[in-house]
Amino acid sequence: MAGVYQSTLPWDPSRPHTAIITCVDGRWYAHFQEFARAHLNAGPRTDFLAVPGGIEPLTLVDLMPKDFNFFRRRLEALVESHGTRRIVAIAHQDCAWYKARKLGPITLDLREQQIRDLRRAAARLHEMFPGVTVETYFARLGETQPESVLFDLV
Repeated sequence: MAGVYQSTLPWDPSRPHTAIITCVDGRWYAHFQEFARAHLNAGPRTDFLAVPGGIEPLTLVDLMPKDFNFFRRRLEALVESHGTRRIVAIAHQDCAWYKARKLGPITLDLREQQIRDLRRAAARLHEMFPGVTVETYFARLGETQPESVLFDLV
């Protein structure tokens, strides 16, 4: 079979030790990657586990156990096979997944809900992986320069 493209990067078989859990929103992805390299010092290669809503499935153990278990099994396999030492969870402003979760006419403060979910998920991650460092952040647009992206520690 002929290849259609050959990467210019050399293969590196070593495993990254940081896993980042994010939403799949492509508007934010380059910022997540830069944050991983520049602020978290996670190196040029990082494991990313991305689903719509990011960390939200880890908060659904009672409400949606299938979603929780789907996410949990993949994360457990990743941590075990890659020797993950650090898990970073990042939620972001204007998340379509969280907007779609709105229940009827009730209006939730999405940022506050996402921060609560980050904290709940962090507690669950500490239980699941006692030897792994867990960090949580919220990415948002800057107030004075809307085109800038800021990361707040949660």
